[in-house]
Amino acid sequence: MWRKGLAVCSVLAVLAAASPAQADERPGSYWDGALTKFGRGISNVLTCPAELLRTPALVTQREGTLAGSTVGIVHGIWRTLLRGATGVFEVVTFYAEIPKDFAPIMHPEYVWAHGNWVP
Repeated sequence: MWRKGLAVCSVLAVLAAASPAQADERPGSYWDGALTKFGRGISNVLTCPAELLRTPALVTQREGTLAGSTVGIVHGIWRTLLRGATGVFEVVTFYAEIPKDFAPIMHPEYVWAHGNWVP
């Protein structure tokens, strides 16, 4: 199953590289963006469960223990699902500039942006 996925990604990468519509004035900038998006997608798929810890901790820090242990958990579950789905989307569409200039869909871009809990 993984071999099929890898084969599909490889074929799509070759097709995207051969497409004249993907040409850019800056050498390497298209592939830099595509590979960054691919890596970000893999990272978000692998680390999405960390939102179950991060989000309630942030809510607790801002609004108190009661909010963190109720609303924070619900938001954590939602952000886990959202980050995982976003990661899958970015992996599958890494070759396409969706959104423009390979910008991140989720903010922060990674679960622990800059190595801390701050969003």
